[in-house]
Amino acid sequence: MTTGLTILIVSPSRRRLDHLMEALAASAPGHRLVGRLDRAIDLPAWVDELLPDAIIMDTESPSRDTLEQVVVMSERTPRPIVMFSQDESPDTMRRAVTAGVACYVVNGLEAERIQPLLQLAQVRFEAWQAMRGDVLRARQELQEHKLVEQAKRALMKTQGLSEEAAYQALRREAMRQRARLSDVARQVAIAFADVGGAPK
Repeated sequence: MTTGLTILIVSPSRRRLDHLMEALAASAPGHRLVGRLDRAIDLPAWVDELLPDAIIMDTESPSRDTLEQVVVMSERTPRPIVMFSQDESPDTMRRAVTAGVACYVVNGLEAERIQPLLQLAQVRFEAWQAMRGDVLRARQELQEHKLVEQAKRALMKTQGLSEEAAYQALRREAMRQRARLSDVARQVAIAFADVGGAPK
């Protein structure tokens, strides 16, 4: 991690919050540290307000409410998260990682470990985001393929075209409009639905 990052630190314990702040300041000077003495109930709002580059959470055991807040934040404004916990249950670890925690650390709150763990969280976070982007692109491509197939069937039914002729008609219209093929396919599918229902 480079210097000059904003790091949100969340802990329900004033003593442990102060310890985290002091340890990180000593091991990674240059970061802007923002502490919150709470149970992370307002985590998404804090992230929206503070725009931290990373988050450190300290908890005896992450509650369902805390993990739900992590899920909401990860969907809306994802950030790398390091969670220090006393709960070594595999199920708890699994739920935390599924919610969006990049590093779940049990009984490991030593000052010298914080900076390397932040770096590991950042690497994992970037890998997850890349995988998520690949999944979203694959879903979009599948949806666009379905639209084109639906539009082809509509043209084949209404204009008596072959499958290849219907596809070429869509391509010509996309070139004429200087639009994406999927956008033209959506127009055709909507127009067909308006006049007679989508093809089966």
